[in-house]
Amino acid sequence: MSLIKLILLLVCMSAKAAQPEHIQLGMSVPLTGNASGIGQSYKNGVELAINKLNKEGGIQGLKVQLLVKDDQYEPELTVQNTRQFIIENRVLALFAYTGTPTSSAILPLLQHYQMPFIAPFTGASLLRKSEYGFIYHLRAGYDEETQSQVDYLQPKPETKVGLLLQADEFGASIEQGYLKALRLKGVTPVVTARFQRNSTAIETGVSELIKAGAELVFMAGTYSPLAEAIRLGRHQGFRPQYATVSFAGLQQLSVLLEKEDKVMATMVVPKPTDTRWVVVKEYQKLMKQEAMAPLSDIGLEGFIAGTLLGQALKLCSLPVERLCLLEKLRQQTAVYDFPLLFDANNQQASQQVIRVKVTVHGIEDIR
Repeated sequence: MSLIKLILLLVCMSAKAAQPEHIQLGMSVPLTGNASGIGQSYKNGVELAINKLNKEGGIQGLKVQLLVKDDQYEPELTVQNTRQFIIENRVLALFAYTGTPTSSAILPLLQHYQMPFIAPFTGASLLRKSEYGFIYHLRAGYDEETQSQVDYLQPKPETKVGLLLQADEFGASIEQGYLKALRLKGVTPVVTARFQRNSTAIETGVSELIKAGAELVFMAGTYSPLAEAIRLGRHQGFRPQYATVSFAGLQQLSVLLEKEDKVMATMVVPKPTDTRWVVVKEYQKLMKQEAMAPLSDIGLEGFIAGTLLGQALKLCSLPVERLCLLEKLRQQTAVYDFPLLFDANNQQASQQVIRVKVTVHGIEDIR
């Protein structure tokens, strides 16, 4: 064999050996703690889609590998996990994180590395800015959810409205949305009560709502403290109309309610039992095949996010470039029959908001 042929052979072998075996993505979610039901549901939905993608051959023969770390819904842990994903694991993208305080904590890292941050489970406006071209939001924002709730409940200027908010970036984002929507109705809240993230110590907040005589209470938090607030109020004869956004974990909240509790909510995907949607039928089919339960709107959102990611990856040549992935994501117009129309002003693809009520029987349509 000539020297030139030998060199060419070695170059080819080296190039072949350098080809990645997987397309790696980093996912930081709460798998333990008071928000674990939310993180686990989102993770389960995402994994349904990724497993389906890999069984069908992956991306031009490469498997998509999801690296998952628990952050307990604590920003400090999310930052640690993210540093490891970026620096040690050298992931292609960060995908399907959960929460506003956790997502906002890693913004400096995202900006520094220009790392794609795809389909985080948050509707916060502070993450929806035109200059954040490295972020791709699947879901509608909290501003749209809060506006939809206020439009439906139609409070009057004389209505005693109270806010019960998680005391962090999540609560602040929700507060901004509610205040904006209420201002259009000429309504000013009579009380704003707050509580700490990852805590069910909510007695003080409930006492403030009761003292102010709140008739309508808009809430921002996860299912555990919200359910505890409703329970404490009920035991003191306090039974206002409650409303909350999709992040609360509506399925988890429903099992903690009593028959007389009145909770209105918004979701950003269809009900997971609404088989008029093709995407819901596919989600249900895979959940049954994998013997997973229960169905949830968070799980369905995760399934849509994972499916969308696969659609975009298939349009990029190997090795997949980050800019290609973001570009192809923005070009997607649907996941099954779930419509998408990317808006670069807020880096968001869906504007779907669905009103429901949360009862002991689960998530029900508002008639």
